[in-house]
Amino acid sequence: MIPGDFDEAETGLQVQRRRLAGIALFSAAGRLRLFSGTGLYFRTRILLRISFYAGAILVLCSQPAYAYIDYPYAATFQSIRMPALPRGAQRWREGEARIQFSAGWMNVWSIQSDRFILDGEEIRLNASMSYGLTDRFRIGVSAPYIIQGGGIFDHTIERFHSSFGITQGQRDRFPRNKFNASYEPLGPYYPYLMRLERLLLDQYSPRLYPRTRSDPPLNLILDPESAYISGTRPDYWPEDNLGAGNRSGHGELRFFLDYQVPIMADLGILFLDSAVFSVQLAEEGSSSVVAGNTGRSFSASAVLRSSEMEGAYWNLGLSYTVFERREFRLLQLPAQQWAVRPRIGYRMQGLDLFAEYVFLSRPVKDFGRLSDEGHQIALGFSRPVGSYRLEFAVIENLITYSTTPDIGLHISISRSL
Repeated sequence: MIPGDFDEAETGLQVQRRRLAGIALFSAAGRLRLFSGTGLYFRTRILLRISFYAGAILVLCSQPAYAYIDYPYAATFQSIRMPALPRGAQRWREGEARIQFSAGWMNVWSIQSDRFILDGEEIRLNASMSYGLTDRFRIGVSAPYIIQGGGIFDHTIERFHSSFGITQGQRDRFPRNKFNASYEPLGPYYPYLMRLERLLLDQYSPRLYPRTRSDPPLNLILDPESAYISGTRPDYWPEDNLGAGNRSGHGELRFFLDYQVPIMADLGILFLDSAVFSVQLAEEGSSSVVAGNTGRSFSASAVLRSSEMEGAYWNLGLSYTVFERREFRLLQLPAQQWAVRPRIGYRMQGLDLFAEYVFLSRPVKDFGRLSDEGHQIALGFSRPVGSYRLEFAVIENLITYSTTPDIGLHISISRSL
């Protein structure tokens, strides 16, 4: 269907349903602004209201939609700030409401000897709502909830690696299913410090990698604010340990505005049908999760789309994100981040088989392999289940392995009017 077209034969009941969905979206979006300044009681009430509106719209909505998967391709405690990926691949009509519930699981294993270790799992539960103001403009909101911890899949991943002859990358020499994140700013100087080891305090001795089960992190939790006040530079500390244990809290709340326009162009082997231009504003998340409260961000993206007919299709997206905060503890962060997101797929009788690739520019400046660019690929499918649409994908990193999750899973259910 070409953007701008809609069914003239819709009934009065359908119009009322769409209006109700739009009112629910505006009401929920207004209440979500309370996330940043209220206590647990109010946040709980907000989540309950979101669930109520979401359930109401799920009852009212009926038609499925194709889109990019609602997956971040990044873990908060690894990427620090979450990039805004290209969005808006699915089409919409005036008065059309859409809601989606998704869950993403990520296992992170990232290590560079004498530099950093990031070991843990992150689960992101996300609820998103959108409403078509016109055939061209759409608004929406996305609210994630983040759970961080050691997880339960380390043994499973190690057995999988062993079955296919894949190296463990030192995984098997560390405690399983334990959250572990720390940075070592003095790592580049260890060769020189080792020669002067007897002249230094014990706590300034180089870290021994890989760590064994009986060798826990240094009992030193760095508070950057207190360190600066006392005149101690954090980059002179031997280790910045982010601690252990499970954490949870709300993630970055995103508001978005999409604009779609038909663009008919024959590119030879490809046919361009339309484009979507989007802007996103993200509020910072909770301080109760690692790297949760890392400031606001603003992004702009563009997505080119092929036709929505049966058979092969493609999307190509590019996004540019500007961040408010440029540092996290002892890490210096770039002011902006780029993302490129192509997707190819094949539709047949409601079944959609797809593959997505995501490129992310470096998340951290000048800190060894943590400053590598990120590359990930997702393989999955979506299909109608009754009047809903179910989506599932497996995500794997490739080329570079320090700045993206080792493996991830995505599942979502959606329904649109």
